[in-house]
Amino acid sequence: MIQFAMHGATGRMGRAISRLSLDDNNIELIKVFDDPNSDVIGKPYGDLTGLHFDMPIEEITKSAVSGVQGIIDFSAPAATLKALDIAVAERVPLVIGTTGYTSEEIEKIKTASQKIAILQATNMSLGVNLLFSLTRAASKALKAQSFDAEIVETHHKMKKDSPSGTATTLKEIIQDEFLLSEDKTIYGREGIIGERPEQQLAVMALRGGDVVGEHKVHFFGMGEKVVLHHQATSRDIFAKGAIFALKFLQNKGVGLYNMQDALNSISNE
Repeated sequence: MIQFAMHGATGRMGRAISRLSLDDNNIELIKVFDDPNSDVIGKPYGDLTGLHFDMPIEEITKSAVSGVQGIIDFSAPAATLKALDIAVAERVPLVIGTTGYTSEEIEKIKTASQKIAILQATNMSLGVNLLFSLTRAASKALKAQSFDAEIVETHHKMKKDSPSGTATTLKEIIQDEFLLSEDKTIYGREGIIGERPEQQLAVMALRGGDVVGEHKVHFFGMGEKVVLHHQATSRDIFAKGAIFALKFLQNKGVGLYNMQDALNSISNE
């Protein structure tokens, strides 16, 4: 049985992962961590979440992760980097689902992966990772036909980063296949902007209500349009993916992995 810790345990994803862990006989949640400045520190996790856990909510420290066989992180970029340092020091595999990193923070994660096994994914769902593959295939095929590409993502009004990590990954796939640099990408339109340049990619973000997550990749041609669409209706798909990633890392050496690596491990069995 894999004994693991949840970092960002009181957030939406933390609660979903904790709840699903109760129904999985192969894993056991033994530690829950959250913001050290939060007033929930020290309180029983079960009392706060209504789940059957009696451990207290703690600040993540080296001593607190002793005995843990893996950490799942859905917190915030600065908090992730703290968890990253501790995971490296204690040689604990780390699943990172947090998004919104700077390029410098991404480099720190890459450096840390030279010492421990890390799986980082902007989206943990099977469907979204299929969307990534389809977007690459469509980009490769349609670029030669001079199609225009645009991305629209929609999330709940509490989401802090924009565009979403998933939209950023989709953007990077299209940039790679269309041979577009970042300065050819826009994130909004306003005023008299003139005709749309052929060498341009737009990424638009909508926020409102309780939308779990929705991503559309539009490819516009002359006389036709292709749309790739993924809609999440439950956070459980991401929670299940994170748990799958946790299990995947148990048999891996040091390195930086993604969900495609984890999914490929199934097909290779």
